[in-house]
Formats: sequence, C-alpha cells, structure tokens
Amino acid sequence: MPEELLAAAPESPYFFDPELFTAAADEAVSRGEDTFSDAVAREALPSGGTVLDVGAGAGAASLRLAGGAARLVAVDASRELLDAFSARAGRMNVESLVIEGRWPDIAAAAPIADVVVCHHVVYNVADLGAFAAALTTHAARRVVVELTTQHPMAWMAPYWEAMHGLRQPDGPTVEDAVEVLTAMGVEVAQRRWSRRVQMIGEADRDMTAKIARRLCLSADRHAALSQLLDEVPPPAEREVATLWWAPG
Repeated sequence: MPEELLAAAPESPYFFDPELFTAAADEAVSRGEDTFSDAVAREALPSGGTVLDVGAGAGAASLRLAGGAARLVAVDASRELLDAFSARAGRMNVESLVIEGRWPDIAAAAPIADVVVCHHVVYNVADLGAFAAALTTHAARRVVVELTTQHPMAWMAPYWEAMHGLRQPDGPTVEDAVEVLTAMGVEVAQRRWSRRVQMIGEADRDMTAKIARRLCLSADRHAALSQLLDEVPPPAEREVATLWWAPG
C-alpha cells in the first residue's frame, strides 16, 4: 500500500476481528467430518496424547482433536482469544493450558507435544525457518501446518485494481513455504484441497464496510464497492494446503 493511501485512510486497514476466530473454532467443534488437516493430525495422535496449537486463535485447529487428546496447549498473542479457547476447552471437559506470546519467542515456555498444529499463521511469519524449527523441536510425532495456497488476502486483488488502480503481488505462495522447509532439510508431505471461505464481516453482515476498510476507502466510495462486489463476488471456496512432517 502506498504511504499516501495509508495516510488518507479513514481507519487503519490493519485490524483484528476476534469474531472470525471464535466462529472458526465453533465451526470446527460442530463439524460432522474431519478436514484433511484434522485427519493427518489425528492419525499421529495417540490416545490420551497432547496437542500443541501454535497461533491457536480460539482453538479451531486443536479443539477438533479434543476427543482423542488428554491435553491441549494453545499459544497465541491475543489474551482475548486464549480466553475464548479456554472457555471452549472447559465446556468440552478437556485439560488445557494457554501461553500468551508470539512464536517462537515464547517457545521455551511451551511443552513438547505429540502433535503440533499450526493453521493459517505462516504468511504472518517474518522468519519461517526459525518458526518452523521451533515447531519441529516441540513435536514428538508430527507437525501439521495448514495454509492457503496463495496469500489469504489474494482474493482482494481485483478490488485493489478496480478501486485504486493498484496491482497486487503474486506471492508469497505455499510453494515458497515448501521451499524454505525443504532447504532446512525437512521432508515435507503435502495435500491440496478446498474449503469454504469465512468472509470478513460474515457474522455481522457488514462485509462491505470491512472490505472497504481493508481497501482504505472512505464512506462515499462504499456504494461503488458494493456494486463491484455484486459484479465480482468474493470466492465461496479457496484452495488450501496441508503440510506435515515428522521430527528428527
């Protein structure tokens, strides 16, 4: 984003919406079937084992595994989301531990777990090598990472171009992540699949306003954006990748 666009924005385009994370956790708990990432994690989880969820949010990656795990450990920088995780784990009668902080800065405080899960975090990681190395050293059996095959905001590229005349970069992508892991000597397995997109503002029906904020648009341009969203609607599904590897 050009500096002049950020300076003129009515509100910062960088905002945190906890409802997205709590809704994702509730959907995961209520889902009838495992996703591919769930199944890969469950396969390596012994009965009564431990799951470490890095960048846990409200627990969408780990609460799904509560039936087979005796203990869930959640690491996240948001106390609000860790509290949401604890409340949900309590309702499910599974032992839980929360650790507030950023990974890998806080890694020394986290226990070793049978399975380490990390969903939709790596695009926000500046040093993926150090981040992934800490995931690996904390896994006794398996690390499972889920991410979109393209940057999670790549779907907004048509709107940036239409509203501002700005082209967005093609990367980073999952291929970049796999390249980093392979260079570290990690033997990465992967599987690509599709899942429903949880849209910004879906819970409060305020999608246009929140997308407008991401695009640094003033209120007088909301009507034009709304028309654009009707003509070029956001995708209903997106391609994701499950990456997994064994420690050692």
